[in-house]
Amino acid sequence: MSDSTDRPLPHHRRHDPRLHITFVCTGNICRSPMAEKMFAHQLRQRGLGDTVRVSSAGTGSWHVGNCADERAVRVLRAHGYPTEHRASQLDSEHLAADLLVALGRNHVRLLRDMGVEAERIRMLRSFDPRSGAYPLDVDDPYYGDHHDFERVFTVIEAALPGLHDWVDERLAENGHR
Repeated sequence: MSDSTDRPLPHHRRHDPRLHITFVCTGNICRSPMAEKMFAHQLRQRGLGDTVRVSSAGTGSWHVGNCADERAVRVLRAHGYPTEHRASQLDSEHLAADLLVALGRNHVRLLRDMGVEAERIRMLRSFDPRSGAYPLDVDDPYYGDHHDFERVFTVIEAALPGLHDWVDERLAENGHR
């Protein structure tokens, strides 16, 4: 593998000292923005909004600049989460995150193909201890209905406590709190 300057910078070489987590799905209008909005809101409630940066991106460019899917917006709003979002495609800033949280195995493969180290990639459902008996992919609700988006919300909600634990461990390692 070449020593390309396009490779993500390790977190200790970035100028932003915050822990950075990026959620990754296909179009960045359904799953990853839902996870981003939910997790960022929970971090703010814990007083960690200035310590942890949360972003999301899609692997494709189809929806860049668009708002989140209206069905995702309705579900987030119904559960009291913020909904403001503009879709973006993965770029070097996203790829330099301390942790890239993939919503599907196809996203893991693509991130690995882009040169992201395996230890910086996790499947979202891997943070849910109860998900062991289920596939780790979070099904894409794009071609579904409201119930599919509610199901995605439930899957994300179940995984976030484990991601909070991961954040707490990283912050403790870095001398926070």
